[in-house]
Amino acid sequence: GNPTGQVLSKKAVQDVVQFCAKHKLVLLADEVYQENVYDEDCEFYSAKRAASDTGLLQNDEIELVSFHSTSKGLFGECGRRGGYMELVGFDEKVKEHLYKLASSCLCSTVSGQIMTSLMARGPDRGDESYESHEAEKAAVFESLKKRAKIVGDGLNSIPGF
Repeated sequence: GNPTGQVLSKKAVQDVVQFCAKHKLVLLADEVYQENVYDEDCEFYSAKRAASDTGLLQNDEIELVSFHSTSKGLFGECGRRGGYMELVGFDEKVKEHLYKLASSCLCSTVSGQIMTSLMARGPDRGDESYESHEAEKAAVFESLKKRAKIVGDGLNSIPGF
């Protein structure tokens, strides 16, 4: 993720979800930088996928909250307040209360809701805005990738870092 595009390995994410399940810890997974992976040999591996791949979801052995936001990440529009959370493995009554609490405290603007929809789905191939959306997304990605290399090189040049 930010700012250098580093990403945890599949095994590391699996270790985290297994640790949380073993010790009955709720895992709060801020996955906002999931598209900011600049190394072609790496890929984002979500905590939910790791929980599924390790059988924790199927056995109802983990409580997981995944977060995503429009104000950071590839679509990083500072000031645009929008995003979502997904609750997995929670008792239905707990989910009801958490969603009620969240909805009573949060009120995303219309523009924030539109940004969240675009972030989550984007235009479909063939839509009028598809080509320009993909071009803009690619340009932002390449710009962030270039800046991440500068930051990474700078950090790596610090003795002992």
